[in-house]
Amino acid sequence: MNLTATGTGDSLFVAKFPEEYAGKIGSVADFIQSCDVKLTNLETNLSDFDCPPNAYSGGTWLNTRKKYLEELFRYGFNYFGTANNHVMDYCHEGLLSTIETLDSYKVAHSGTGRSLEEAGKPAILNVNGGKVAVFAVDCTSQIASKAGQATRFLKARPGVNFLRHDSLFKVTQEQAECLKTIAKSIGINNARERLIATGFLTPDPEGYFFMGTQKFTTKSDVPTSTCHAGDKKRILEGIIKAKAECDYVFLLVHCHDDDFLREENPPDYLKEFVHACIDAGVSAVFGGGCHRLRPMEIYKNAPIFYSLGDFIYQGLKVEFLPADFMEKFGIDINSTAQEGLWARSRGNKVGLHCNKKNYQTVLPKLYFENGKLVKWELLPVYLNFDRKDDMNGLPERASGAEAQEIFQLLGELSAPCGVRLALKDGLIVPA
Repeated sequence: MNLTATGTGDSLFVAKFPEEYAGKIGSVADFIQSCDVKLTNLETNLSDFDCPPNAYSGGTWLNTRKKYLEELFRYGFNYFGTANNHVMDYCHEGLLSTIETLDSYKVAHSGTGRSLEEAGKPAILNVNGGKVAVFAVDCTSQIASKAGQATRFLKARPGVNFLRHDSLFKVTQEQAECLKTIAKSIGINNARERLIATGFLTPDPEGYFFMGTQKFTTKSDVPTSTCHAGDKKRILEGIIKAKAECDYVFLLVHCHDDDFLREENPPDYLKEFVHACIDAGVSAVFGGGCHRLRPMEIYKNAPIFYSLGDFIYQGLKVEFLPADFMEKFGIDINSTAQEGLWARSRGNKVGLHCNKKNYQTVLPKLYFENGKLVKWELLPVYLNFDRKDDMNGLPERASGAEAQEIFQLLGELSAPCGVRLALKDGLIVPA
């Protein structure tokens, strides 16, 4: 079975598109619609603000009116991933409203559910006479967002399909002794030690120590982060099962973490996870979460996009924000969303909308024949960073200097992964 596939960065989409965009959307929509499998991460909830805002969010409380979903269909997507750090911005009601709205449009989706079993299932696309499974996994949601299993005594918990991880900092022996001395003198570990003594926490593993909630080691031969073994096993078992039943398996993974050194660098646990997923049968990985491009890697002839950044970024168009947001930034709880965002950005001086890299991405087009990747090309895409009107954050095909800048950025990031790129006829291709 042959097919073509594309996946985008995050569709942080909260507002209706302006009329001006009607004449420009085709520059990316045509490219997406030329593919058989068309995937995006839906970085919002779908409700008509009839769901209560949660006490926490993924950073900004994101919600889009249900009828606006039709705007995204203009690109031709036939799948929406819902596993991301915003799934519980409007509590379980918002999560379930999102699922029900997608179901009402009869569009394939995965990544959240009414139970862990449902959240962990892939969406199935019927394409070119075959079957394609698509999984979506989130790595950075708060623990309260995670879907749960039912027992004989209790109901399942709605939530997101999750991959937990363990992170640590490597220090020298001298640094370790210094940290331990500081921890003892200020009592930062007293509560932790009480919890261990009373059985609410397990004892610290040998060779590691904590300062507050942060884990440290003097070991030099260990990764800075590792996957939660149980979560990894559960997800891989699902992939293996899907691969046995389907012609292709694709994965969307949402990750905000880095290697503690640079935002563009994926963490060790993410590399561990996506390599294992490909070993289990995944044909391509489409990453997002950190709002900017990360390296491209080819592993066992399967492309990994550690992050495609943003495909749509309407962060400045959020319609409403709750009292929690306003209190955090010291303004009246009845302030408008725009007033709240202005306060957070310190008068439009800081924020995701101030960095051009958050407005640069690529659209992959992957060509598969009989289960094997035979060709790939990337369309440079620019999200109108320079526009300060309703066009800001909406994607168009990049050309000229903008395309060159995106090509150079992705090339520099991907070179350490052994991927060499060239820019030919407006597309990024293997060098």
